[in-house]
Amino acid sequence: MWSLIIHLCAATASGLARNAAAAALSSSDAAAVQRGTPGYEALLEKNWVGNVKFDSAETVVPASLEELRSAVRGARAPVRVVGRGHSFTPVAECKGGTLLSLARLNRVLDFRPPTADRVGSITIEGGVT
Repeated sequence: MWSLIIHLCAATASGLARNAAAAALSSSDAAAVQRGTPGYEALLEKNWVGNVKFDSAETVVPASLEELRSAVRGARAPVRVVGRGHSFTPVAECKGGTLLSLARLNRVLDFRPPTADRVGSITIEGGVT
C-alpha cells in the first residue's frame, strides 16, 4: 500500500513539474502541451461508439477559468458538459445548444501528500482524466 502511495506521490510531483513548464508558455501553447491530442475538438460531435450525437450549435473548449465563465454566461441553452465521450446515454445531447468540454482544464492545482498523522489531498481542475 505504501509503495502505491509513494508511486502516486512521485507521479503527481512529476505532473506538477509538467504543469509548471506548460504555464510558462502562452495559454494556447499550454493547452496543447496539456492535452496533446491534435484534432480533439473535432471529435466532439458524437460519443466514441457513434450512437449518441450531441447536435450542439456551438462547441466550446475553454483553456482557463475565465474562458469557462465567459462561455457559460454567453451560452445558448441547453448547455451540456461532455467528458471523454464514453457515455452510452443521451446525457450530452444538446440540440441547438452549447456543448462544453473541460479537456483543457486538466491541471493539478494543489497536491499535499499523506503523512503519518494526516490524510493527503489533491485539488484538480474539472477536465483531469
